[in-house]
Amino acid sequence: MHYWWLVYNLIALGQFVREIHLRWTAQTVANSEYAPIAEIAHSLEVVGHLDIGEKGIRQLIFPHFCEGKGPSDLNDVPFLNVESELDGGQSGYLVVWNSHPLSIAAIHFSNIHILPPYTYGGDGIDITVRGVPSGISQFLKTCRALLPPDTVKVVEMADNKSIIESTLTPKQIHCVKMAANSGYYDHPKKIKLRELSELMDIPRSTLQEHLNRAELSMMKWASDQIETE
Repeated sequence: MHYWWLVYNLIALGQFVREIHLRWTAQTVANSEYAPIAEIAHSLEVVGHLDIGEKGIRQLIFPHFCEGKGPSDLNDVPFLNVESELDGGQSGYLVVWNSHPLSIAAIHFSNIHILPPYTYGGDGIDITVRGVPSGISQFLKTCRALLPPDTVKVVEMADNKSIIESTLTPKQIHCVKMAANSGYYDHPKKIKLRELSELMDIPRSTLQEHLNRAELSMMKWASDQIETE
């Protein structure tokens, strides 16, 4: 799920943010469907999600290969397919398709965000998930059904209300809540800006300014959180 859309959902729902750190040990990986990776790479560091398609999740990764192994060996893993090596292999980054059920489930869940970078490979699996409690709970249930994590650390984040009130003005909060609840941030949009301005009985230009300023403020706040992690 897109991180900015998660921010808008939290504004609309007024919920707390919860964060969980999931860890699968090397032993667990060695006895799972991830076992083939253990002989190829100590870890595959996922630095970004590029696409979702029939092949699974298109990931940008930085691999830490075992001695004598390389990108082509990843094609021997049933759920991985190497699409390309960036900069002709000079940068070390790869684009791969990952069709493992756990990876697909992580992307398709609503109200959560998988925070990159995260790693999977012979040394184990480490991921951090942030979102609303209901989304986190459902994702954790899925993990336990597909591949039970060895450790789960739950972190309660700050109250979103206090964060939002310190970041946005009351008018901006009202406009963003109305926009989010009316489907303005849905894809595709359920309501156009003109229709939203008529619904709220305020000039379109005024509404646009409130939303633009709110979006910039929340994106800056979210960006600051990523940079300090």
